[in-house]
Order: sequence, then C-alpha cells, then structure tokens
Amino acid sequence: MNQYTSRSGRIGRICLVVIIAAALLLSAADPSAAKTEKVEKPTVYAGGAVVYCENTGETIFSQNAKRQYDPYSITKLMTALLAVQHLPLDKTVTVSEKAAAQGESTMDLVKGEKVTVEQLLYGALLLSGNDAAYALGEAVSGNMTDFVKLMNKTARNIGCKSTHFENATGIQSAGHYTTAADFTQITRVALSNSTIRKVAGTRVYRMDATNKSKARTMKTHVPLVNTENSGVYAGKTGLWQTDDCTLAVGYEKNGLQLFIVLLKDTEAERTNDLKKLIQYAEASVQGIQVVKAGKETGKVRIRHGAVTRLQTYTAERGYAYLPKEGSESLISTKTVMKSNVQAPVKAGQVVGYYNIYVGDDVVNKVPLVVRESVKEGWFPSYIGISNRASMIIGAVLLGIIAFLIWAACMRARARRRRRELHRRRVMRMAEEELRREQERNRRDWNI
Repeated sequence: MNQYTSRSGRIGRICLVVIIAAALLLSAADPSAAKTEKVEKPTVYAGGAVVYCENTGETIFSQNAKRQYDPYSITKLMTALLAVQHLPLDKTVTVSEKAAAQGESTMDLVKGEKVTVEQLLYGALLLSGNDAAYALGEAVSGNMTDFVKLMNKTARNIGCKSTHFENATGIQSAGHYTTAADFTQITRVALSNSTIRKVAGTRVYRMDATNKSKARTMKTHVPLVNTENSGVYAGKTGLWQTDDCTLAVGYEKNGLQLFIVLLKDTEAERTNDLKKLIQYAEASVQGIQVVKAGKETGKVRIRHGAVTRLQTYTAERGYAYLPKEGSESLISTKTVMKSNVQAPVKAGQVVGYYNIYVGDDVVNKVPLVVRESVKEGWFPSYIGISNRASMIIGAVLLGIIAFLIWAACMRARARRRRRELHRRRVMRMAEEELRREQERNRRDWNI
C-alpha cells in the first residue's frame, strides 16, 4: 500500500510539472499574455506632458497634464488654425507697421511688404516669426484685440477650459497660459487640417522675392521631422530660455497615431523626451497585425507600359489599434490601386494602398509597391496591349495571313487541277466521239 501511494505521489508530481510547463509555454505563445505586461513609465524633464493615442482615444502618458504653463511659440498653431479657417491661402496681405515691429524671432517682414497668407503660414510655423503671426491675426480680425478674443473663444469651443491667450505669437505674458491636456486638443484640431499639417511638416520652404525683400529660405526647427522614418510628421516648437521650452507634434507610423505635447522642458532634453515618449507609446499600445509585408494584393494597370498589368505587394506590415472595449470584428480592409500609374515604372514604386478600417474610419494605409520595372511600351500599349501581347497578336495575325495565303494558293491549285481534269475529260470525250464516228464511217463504207 505504501509503495502504491509513493508511486501515485511521484506520478502526481510529474503531472503537475507537465501542466505548469504547458501553461508557461502557452502564455509565452499567447499574444494576449504580452499585452498584459506593464511597460515602465519613462522619466521626462518636461514639467507638463501628454501623449494622446488617436487610435484608441486614450491618454497613454500624463504628467502634470492640468498644470498651467507658458505655451510660448506653439501658440502659433492656434493662430495658423484660425488663419486657414478664415482666409484663402492666396490672399495678399500688406504688412502693417505693428506687424513689422514685432521682435524676438521674425521672418524679417517690412512695413508695406505684400505677402500671401500661405507665405505667412510658413513664416509663422517654420521660422516661428512673430511678425508673420501678428500679420495673420490682423488679416483675420482687423486688429489684435479682436483676434485674441477669437483665439480664446475657439479654445473654449474645443474644450480647453484652462487655457487663455493674450497674443497671437506666444510672447511671454502673465495672462497667457495653457496646460498639456488643453494644448493636446489644440494640436489635434490644428494638425487635422491638411494645410497646417503640410506647412508644419515641411523641411525646407523657398519663398520668392516680394516688393520689399529678396527671396527667403525657411527650415523647420521641429525635432525628428528631418529624421527619416521617425514617424513625426509635423509640429511646432516654443522657446523662451534654454531651460523653458515647449513642443507639440503629431506622430504616425505603422498606423499608430499620436499627439505629444511637452511644456516647461529644457532645450537639451526636449528631443530625448520626445523619443522616450514615442518608445513608451509604441510599447504600451498593442496593435493587431492585419497584413504582413510582401502580401500579394492584386494587379495594377500600367498605362502605356511594355507590361500593362503588374502584381502588387504590401511594402510593410499593417496594424490596427483598438480601444480596450473594441472588437477585432470591427477591422476590415480594402485594396485601392492608383488609376494614373504610367510607364516608365521603377521597382519599389508605390502604386496604391492597402486601407485598414476600424468601423468606417481608415486607421492605416499600407503602401502597395511593384517589384518589377516597366519601360514604355510600343504603340499598342496606348490601348492597353502589352509588348508581349503585341508580339503574340502579331504572330497570330502573321499565322492567319500565312494560312490565308496558303489556303488561297491551295484553292487556286485545286481550281487549276479541276480545269485540267475537265479539259482532259473533254478531250477524252472528243476522242471517244471521234472514234465512234470513225467506226460508224467504216461500217457505212463496208456496206
């Protein structure tokens, strides 16, 4: 009995070890297990900071988010937003004396200089020109007092209850303040505008000469915008002193969409803080891989190409990001090919997008590329016939023509043969008739 009990105990312990090992293996293989791992919150030098995930609608990092700080020149995102909402880009603005007199950072505007709204936007967002921002405010409202009222009204309308503006430029003032939470909302609204997104994401802008000034070249100051594949597509910096800086940026990579705001940061650590928060967000927000890189996604039509249809492939992996309560059943996809792809085409060229939807919203666009280069085709390519198809069609046509010629020759030969046979038959009949005639004559002579 004791031996049996001992053997049963050993078997039980072995089974327990096997069960635990299997559970560990399953947890390692289960993606959901990784999702439960906590990512260590980074330490940043900024006084106030927020990272907002547009995909999930959640704030995934917050530090003193409701404490009030000076926004400095990121204020110009609000100024630019109101400018594009109220003014056509090609409207000509004559720079006033007050605008030209604005100090600190400027785009060197001169009183009486004629510039467009679009040029002022680049001056305000790339050069952080206080003169450009002031000129935009005057162009919108006619005077700075009314423009500041419009700024504050707009801030309240989009839910910013702890923000107050006193100027269009961001110059330090006791009554000019915001919070990281509020300015995240302002950044979201501003960068959702395609014009501001384009201007605030431009690396270099060259402006033609005006009636008062020579041509200008403007370069961005936004960290990581100049870095390939960083994901930071646009934004605005602010600086009062080296130990008092601000930053507001938009980020989008692999379908992950973030808005990041830093207040009361240092010039030395601002970029590092931004990188830390991006890494934290990428690790914290779990994406669902919807499509692998290199997936075949159908063929694209190549206009005027030696080849008129090419297989396309996803250039990278595509992800969707869901809120905590979201279901994967909300995810759908659609392949959208460009309709104007024209030869010559180079291998790696983007010819369409693999759209990933959550509900009715496009949350990611994976580029579709071709792996072959295509030269311009022969004339038939203009009606959608490739060079190979042209050769095949040509060969078939030549074959048909050769066959028709051969058939015509054979028919002619058959006709000649029939005529010859007919002639011979007629000759035989004539000879036979002549022979019978001679035979009749001989009989008549014998009689």
